Amino acid sequence: MPLQQTCVDQVRGQVLAHGADAVLWEHAGVLTRVDLESAVARVEAGSLSVSDPVAVRKRLISVLVEGVENILHHAGEDQEAEGSVLVGRTEEAYRIVLVNRVELATAALLQHRIEMLNAMDEVALKEHYLMLLANESRTAKGGAGLGLLTMARRSQRPMRVHVSANGGDHAVFCLELAVARAD
Repeated sequence: MPLQQTCVDQVRGQVLAHGADAVLWEHAGVLTRVDLESAVARVEAGSLSVSDPVAVRKRLISVLVEGVENILHHAGEDQEAEGSVLVGRTEEAYRIVLVNRVELATAALLQHRIEMLNAMDEVALKEHYLMLLANESRTAKGGAGLGLLTMARRSQRPMRVHVSANGGDHAVFCLELAVARAD
């Protein structure tokens, strides 16, 4: 069974274990900007169908876009972005699980950054965000950690990380997030 399908099956099980009443979007394999547009449309329609407040829908879409953008970013310029994404809805929250293959060093760095973000309170997250925005070494392609920070600010914490070695110098990186359905 291909790695992506195995990941999707595991992800679906995780989301359903949290009492999901609907899987709004799932994808395994090569991810493109067209897939991201499709995801946004489907997830937004699912949120509208249950009359979520606008603020909830904005947070949900923002976290989804940042997560998929991170998968696209970590693929590199000369490789297709492969991964698995699943968005499920429970009574309390939207569950977003993002899975992709990254270098072991990148997985370790991301895991460390997420642990740091999980330890911060809202004030510290905002201060860190403003500091990163002022960082002149940021590039148009990112790399400063703003995507992770945005996800931390707009989702519930802790963000959960699962890393599995995947042969050689790569790992399967799984990030599990929840976006509260209440304001």
